[in-house]
Amino acid sequence: MQRPWYRRPWFSWVVVIGIIVVVLALMVLPVAAQDTVSYCTSCKAMKPAEKTWAQSSHSDVTCTQCHIPPGAAAEARWRFREARNVWADYLGMKQGNDRGQLPTNANCLQCHPLSEIPNENGSVRMNHAVHLKLRGLVCADCHDTVSHKKPGQPEGVRMLTCSMCHNEQGAPDKCTFCHITAPPADAHAPNYAEDHGQEARLNEAECLRCHHDKKSFCDTCHQSAPASHYSGSWRYTHKKAATANPASCEACHDEPYCAQCHQVNHPADWIQRHGSIAEQGPSACLVCHPQGMCEKCHEQNGVGVSL
Repeated sequence: MQRPWYRRPWFSWVVVIGIIVVVLALMVLPVAAQDTVSYCTSCKAMKPAEKTWAQSSHSDVTCTQCHIPPGAAAEARWRFREARNVWADYLGMKQGNDRGQLPTNANCLQCHPLSEIPNENGSVRMNHAVHLKLRGLVCADCHDTVSHKKPGQPEGVRMLTCSMCHNEQGAPDKCTFCHITAPPADAHAPNYAEDHGQEARLNEAECLRCHHDKKSFCDTCHQSAPASHYSGSWRYTHKKAATANPASCEACHDEPYCAQCHQVNHPADWIQRHGSIAEQGPSACLVCHPQGMCEKCHEQNGVGVSL
C-alpha cells in the first residue's frame, strides 16, 4: 500500500526547510531593519537627533556605524537586544530599558585613524594619540558637535573643553603650549573692552572658546566694580556717564537690572500716599532717590519731614 503524500520523505524535508526559512525571516528582517536610519529615528524621542545629524558633516554615516562598538560580539549583543525589543513592541510586551551610548574611540578610528591626523592643524598643536591615553578620554569628549550640534552651539572644539584640564587639572596652561601663533592683534575692535558685554550675554560660549572658563577669566575683572561706583553717590550721578557711553554700562548690567529703578511706576496719587511708606524708614526710597531729596522737597513745599 502506497503511503500518503504527507508521510513521504520529500514532504518532511519541505516542512524542515519551511521552518528554517520562517525562523531566519523572523531573525533577519529585524536585523536588516536595524541597519537603517529610519529604524533608529522611528522613535519620536529621536527626531531632534535625526534633524541635527542630517545637517552635520556625518550625514552619510549611519547610526550603527557610530553608536555600536566594532566587533562581532558587540554587534551580536546589540542586534539581539534590538530584535527582542522589536518583537516585544509588536506583541505588546515590555521592552528592555537599555540605553544607547556615545561613540567609542574604536568607532571614530575606523574612519579617522590616528596615523592620518596631524599633530599640527593650522595654528593649533594637538597630539591626539597622547590625549586618547590620558584620563580615559574619548573623541566625543572634545568633538561633541560633529553630528548632533545643539542650536546656538559653536562649531568645533571649544576652549572651555580644553580648560577642564589645561587650567584646573595641572596640565600646561600657557597659550603657546597649544597655539602655534598668537591671535591677531585685530581679533577684537579697539573699544571691545567697553562694548563686549552685550555680545557676551548673547553668546557666552563663543567667548569661552578662547577665554577659558568664566570663573578664572571673566570674574577676575567683573568681581569688582569700577572705582567710580564707590563714590557714594554713583547711583544718583551715573546718568551722565550712562548717556555718554551706554555700552560701558551694558558690559555688566542688562535691561532688567536697570529697570529695577528706571521703570518703577508710582501710583498717580503717590505724592499724597507715600508718607506712610516713608515713615517705615528711608531705605526703600534711597534705592533710587539721593539722600537729601526728601528734605529738599518737603522744605520747598513747606512740609515737615521726620526721616
